Amino acid sequence: MAKINEVHSVIVTPANANFTGHSYTEIYGGAAGCTININGTAFSMGSSSSIFLTVNSVSGGTGCFLLGSNREVFDGSTDFL
Repeated sequence: MAKINEVHSVIVTPANANFTGHSYTEIYGGAAGCTININGTAFSMGSSSSIFLTVNSVSGGTGCFLLGSNREVFDGSTDFL
């Protein structure tokens, strides 16, 4: 499940991506935009822009953010209390 009621439960910088604990489905360009490599493809993000896709790998992207959800399916996410 990518989003619950159009709200993400996780936002991190690409440098702090945790593919074990999180599933990312949106890249946000931040205040100034960035150049980021997602799933082996490099592209530029404009400021305040976003793109929806499943993120399997990431590099670069200083200034961008990854948005998604927790992968915890047994106990459920604590972000929805």
